[in-house]
Amino acid sequence: MSWTPREYSAFIKGAQHREVDEYQYSARSALFNRVAQNRKTITEKKLFDAEKAHKRVERESKDYKDSKETLVSLDRYRKSKEAMKEYLKQFTTSKKGG
Repeated sequence: MSWTPREYSAFIKGAQHREVDEYQYSARSALFNRVAQNRKTITEKKLFDAEKAHKRVERESKDYKDSKETLVSLDRYRKSKEAMKEYLKQFTTSKKGG
């Protein structure tokens, strides 16, 4: 069986959509598990945004698997941690005297 380039492209795109659906299913399973364990608030979209991933597949973007919302910006965290160190220095300097 030989495929035309258009049929092959449609086949690949379908496989990518199927993979996105699997990620969505995994995110939903993790969400249900999380809620069952400790009732913290979290949304499926924070784990994996399937709508965004499907749009990326349609645009033929290679990063469709990275369609998840970052829970914590590491760069922001590092900057705030560094700022807090500087702030706390003013309280930790001991003055000798009596």
